[in-house]
Amino acid sequence: MAESPERKWTTLRKIAPAPESAPVVESMPHAAIVSLDPVTPTDEGTDAPASILIAHPAASTTRLIRETLESFTQAKVYTTADPLRAFELALQRRYALFFLAMQVGELSGPMLYELISKACASERGPRLLPPGVVFVREKDDPRLPDSLARDVRVKDVLAKPIRIERLLESVRGVLEVKDPTVRG
Repeated sequence: MAESPERKWTTLRKIAPAPESAPVVESMPHAAIVSLDPVTPTDEGTDAPASILIAHPAASTTRLIRETLESFTQAKVYTTADPLRAFELALQRRYALFFLAMQVGELSGPMLYELISKACASERGPRLLPPGVVFVREKDDPRLPDSLARDVRVKDVLAKPIRIERLLESVRGVLEVKDPTVRG
């Protein structure tokens, strides 16, 4: 039996390319900025739009979530397909919500969220709990463990194909969602 050309890596550092090679995509409604500079922590006031982090390997799914959130909320959306970069971004900025694939590269979405949760809990300051998370599940992905499914931080588990109405319902408790039937 011939070995596959892809190697299976066991450490987080070897799963993803160096952070310099993974661009951060910041997007605001009708604008996209690609930056290779690291994101610096911000002291966001109450008037600043909420930040959302999407970590999903499929560009089409990431685009659907990003464009839906940009169209129906005032959120600032950051995206990456790299789990290591997602972890770094989660530590560099305060997010209102995470959208994570059940499998991000070689790292599971729940494991990535637990790593982010541990890092947030060890941080000194007013925020002890990490922000909420919405998991995006493929048809063949394993079900979410019961302990995590009952966790108050898990806002929803969206199964693909994603319905926009269900996506908006999953963020309603965290973000203010515009009524899609009203123009303007």
